[in-house]
Amino acid sequence: MTSGRDGEATVNHWAVTSKETSSLHCPVSTLPVELHSAILLIGQAFERSFVERSLERDELDEEEITELSSFELRVSHVSKHWRTVALGTGQLWSDIVIQPGYSSERAEAYFARSNRCLLNVQLRDCPDTASTKKILDLLFQDSVRWRTCIIEAGLDSLTMTEIVSLAVPNLEEIEINVQPPNRARRSDESWQGRPVLNGGSPRLKVANLHGFAVHFARPPLSNVTHLELDYRGRLPLDYGKFKEMLTNAPSLVDFSINGELIDALPHNSHSGSVVLPNLLRLCISSLYGQVYSRILLTVKAPQLQSLVLEGAQNSDLDPFLEAPYDLLHLRSFSLCGSTFSPSKLNKVYASFPSLEEMVMMDLIFNPSELLRIVSEAICDLGMEPVRSTLSTNQKPKTLALMLDPDQRSALEKLLRDKLIDEDIVDLENSGWSLPKFFDWLQNFVTAEILMLANSQQS
Repeated sequence: MTSGRDGEATVNHWAVTSKETSSLHCPVSTLPVELHSAILLIGQAFERSFVERSLERDELDEEEITELSSFELRVSHVSKHWRTVALGTGQLWSDIVIQPGYSSERAEAYFARSNRCLLNVQLRDCPDTASTKKILDLLFQDSVRWRTCIIEAGLDSLTMTEIVSLAVPNLEEIEINVQPPNRARRSDESWQGRPVLNGGSPRLKVANLHGFAVHFARPPLSNVTHLELDYRGRLPLDYGKFKEMLTNAPSLVDFSINGELIDALPHNSHSGSVVLPNLLRLCISSLYGQVYSRILLTVKAPQLQSLVLEGAQNSDLDPFLEAPYDLLHLRSFSLCGSTFSPSKLNKVYASFPSLEEMVMMDLIFNPSELLRIVSEAICDLGMEPVRSTLSTNQKPKTLALMLDPDQRSALEKLLRDKLIDEDIVDLENSGWSLPKFFDWLQNFVTAEILMLANSQQS
């Protein structure tokens, strides 16, 4: 690998000299410049997508990626004409990355070639050097051009100081990760609710706050539709601050929470709820069980359609399921890495009979359709109607209690055919055997939810 005067890296098997191509017919060179530029941008987007997928599948690692020169550098070395088009296509050079080991010459070259295009800026643990300060000054002075931004920095870094009052009128997405300070808190210093981007960010729609960013780097959230809060430290948010943050984010559509984000929920939890009228999806992941119900009792989302719980255990939802909260539009309930008993999932369905999808341990099914199949199978076998098993003086009866061994065996055989014929559950790809699924099913299904499902379908 070699490095050019302006910091451009080239790879021998990609680079083609103008001498080698001067005698070749190149139809692309006859295209209008605008079309040629568009083709280059499509190629760049395609390669980035390929690299991202390869990293996700572990087909490439970070070292292999850094060994390859970027798409824009390669195409700018194909021929003189291609170089002219590439250098004139500002969007090709709109990604500015400042991180340990970066080339300041390359960063300055990209900044100059981007013309007046909007920028995708990454400031990752920026080195404390004169050349870095120079390029940072250029970026901060031209923050009107920022479209997306990723920041990883320490609390006392120059980057964190600069973004407090920064104006980013065209910023659409931001991701901030603030590292914990290696010092004690000063007596005059607040560690709760420090704002950033005070100059304004009216177009900001996506905000991902990691680590101490939930304390030290809160951007304006009034127009944000997608918010992710990821905190796994020992300084949870004061409940009042958490509520204040949600109150300042009325436009949320998608909200994800990871870690031990908030402290104890006040006893009078219902009066502390915050209405998020547009929220459609809520995802909660935590190792601390009480976090789930605390958040669910705080967030009142009348339009919620999807609830995803990662790591929740059997009793974590009890306070929430006992609360008089209506989620009339909830369609999907997903458990990831969670263990819920059949009886607990029974209670979830009884609380939210509008559910069209349940996800647990790689098994995806429509509970209403599943219960319909069970009801039909019971009728086909001429068994006693489930309504006759209802009793207000007894605990809910499961299939395991309602049916004798012969009836359960007959029901299992009939359900095998019905489940396959109507494609209700995909046992083969979920890793579940039919006996295992039927054992779960007969402890999930009760007379009560069979009647409830029938009333929903009628």
